[in-house]
Amino acid sequence: MLLMTGINGGTPISSDVRISNGTVCPDFTTLRVENHGKNPQGPSTGFRGDMTIERYEVRYFRSDGRNTEGVDVPFRITGALAQEIQEESAAVVNLEIVRRQAKLEPPLSNLVGGGQAQVVTMFAEVTIWARSTILTTTNSVSARIQIDFADFVDTQTSCTVP
Repeated sequence: MLLMTGINGGTPISSDVRISNGTVCPDFTTLRVENHGKNPQGPSTGFRGDMTIERYEVRYFRSDGRNTEGVDVPFRITGALAQEIQEESAAVVNLEIVRRQAKLEPPLSNLVGGGQAQVVTMFAEVTIWARSTILTTTNSVSARIQIDFADFVDTQTSCTVP
């Protein structure tokens, strides 16, 4: 059974729509993912219980109910992953949670230079899909995290990429 037990260590993400020199940087985060058997008292299934995460999706939404993609929130994104998690173990997975393109389009581009709002708080729902080594697709697993978007005052001059 695949579990997502943490995003970004449980800390909200502060996403700068432009750094000090005007560069647009993506935002990355970490997911803590665990793989446990459905029956904790059952025998180990060996490699047959191992999982490989293959893809992810990030969907954004707001608490005020305004959730039109490209108007109120960024468009959802999908991506490929390749991370094995052995049975009865955990792994930390890095992924891009906000792409550069999202910061070049409304509503995030509206924040540049103080735009229509100082800070916009959104939530990202991250969903991952995995398969077992015997090619059985598992159920997807999801978790959510808060992201605060703004054109923060900073001195950063280059993007931080893990």
